Amino acid sequence: MCCLSLTGFAADTPAQPAPKPQKTIEERYLDGLDCLKPVDLGCAQAALAMLPPASPYAKILDAQIAATERDDERVLRLLLPLQGNDNLLPQAIASLHATLAQAYENQGNALRAVEQLQLIKTNDQEGLHQRIWRQLKSLPRETLLELRGESQDTQTQGWIDLALAAASKSPATAIDQWRTAYPDHPVSAAFLQQLLVTEPASTTTEQPLGDVALLLPLNESIYETAAAAFHAGLMAARGSSTTDVRVYPTTGNKAEIATIYQKAVAEGAQYVVGPMTREEVTALATSGLKLVPTLALNNADQPNLPENLTTFGLPVEAEVTQVARIARALGMQSALVIASENPLSKRMAQDFLQEWKAQEGTLVAEKSFGADTNLAELKADLGTRNADMIFLAATYDEARLIRPYLDPALPTFSTSHIYDGVAQNPENATLSAIHFVDMPWMVNQDHPDFAPYREAADKLPPGEAQRWFAVGVDAWHILAEKAAGKSLLLPGLSGTLHMEGNSVVRDLPMAQFRAEGVVLENAR
Repeated sequence: MCCLSLTGFAADTPAQPAPKPQKTIEERYLDGLDCLKPVDLGCAQAALAMLPPASPYAKILDAQIAATERDDERVLRLLLPLQGNDNLLPQAIASLHATLAQAYENQGNALRAVEQLQLIKTNDQEGLHQRIWRQLKSLPRETLLELRGESQDTQTQGWIDLALAAASKSPATAIDQWRTAYPDHPVSAAFLQQLLVTEPASTTTEQPLGDVALLLPLNESIYETAAAAFHAGLMAARGSSTTDVRVYPTTGNKAEIATIYQKAVAEGAQYVVGPMTREEVTALATSGLKLVPTLALNNADQPNLPENLTTFGLPVEAEVTQVARIARALGMQSALVIASENPLSKRMAQDFLQEWKAQEGTLVAEKSFGADTNLAELKADLGTRNADMIFLAATYDEARLIRPYLDPALPTFSTSHIYDGVAQNPENATLSAIHFVDMPWMVNQDHPDFAPYREAADKLPPGEAQRWFAVGVDAWHILAEKAAGKSLLLPGLSGTLHMEGNSVVRDLPMAQFRAEGVVLENAR
């Protein structure tokens, strides 16, 4: 045979192995991530060398290597620009936030560390929450108060407020109120219960105050019920304290308030509570007097208050602002505003519109009603309007009148003025399903921490008298905090109290009228 068969030769030659497929960038990153689990830097560096330097995976792996070397500045420089990149493997996104959190923790920046930790998606939520809690629980109260409002993230703000609640004098009450304020926070009920076991109430006792003067219109018929209720609340909170409390009657006349104030201070008052009317507070704020620490019971008609003058009370604009913010947080975008024709309701409507626009909400229509309004025509007109919600600015009598003419399927929100203070009042049946803000004392009065005040409060009528009683109780505790030189954050009867400038702000829970009466919403 002169030649070999090429076919036969090919058949007898062993087959060449197929080339191995190239690994993807994602797979090479995961290889590097595996190297770091036992902290094998040589292995991780080799994996990094196989990644394109401009790839986000290369930067994340490089940052993780830098983190093992405590090079926090390099970590921040590499990772901060990548935070908005959602087109990454879940493992890479989790590692990015965890590495940033560690860098911030190393730098002592607990706020930014918490912000990063709560962005991590993990099956071990309880473990993640424990790590977040370790960031905050050891921080001094003053530091936590400074952090309030620093973060734009609601969950992070919730963590800070939870740390303050757990460290308060009444953690059970504070945590209960916290849960109402943050109903959608991911922390579990078991975690909150554990806090009550491991974070006992503060043993700090209130220091005796100096002499206190109360500037109250106790003898003026238009104000006397509120003034007497406030006095009863403050004295109930005073209890067995030896602090001298003297009452200086006022008349609501702004021309007289400076003289009354000077008399109280000349007779030894080291703290003043009052006056109660807006005109008197404004007159005191503009009097030019040198003030002792003073807790005024209304707002002033000027933005800049003198040193030592703090405002506290029941300003309607604060409630309206909270309603608007809560409604927006619940996803409401467009609103019908319906107000009665009394001056207070008109003011509520305008305050709501101002805040609603600031929250980028849309106004569908603004309607008013009074004694001469054809309610059937108003109902027909409202039926043509498409909105997500109704804001109802009215008193309880007015609300009962208008409610049957409003769409019951449309979420309706209001303020405490819609509630007469009687949880089981059959006349409130027409208000069913309306949401409103009010103080804890009014919508959760059976809370065990309120027990010391019930006997004194039972002597007062429902409604506004009970609200001013709660303000009186809280006023005493505010004075005690000031006397101790503490920054203010208190779970009070009138709300969760904190300072904004020269004003004590009340964060209020939301309640709802239901068939069984008034029910605190989101209670746990």
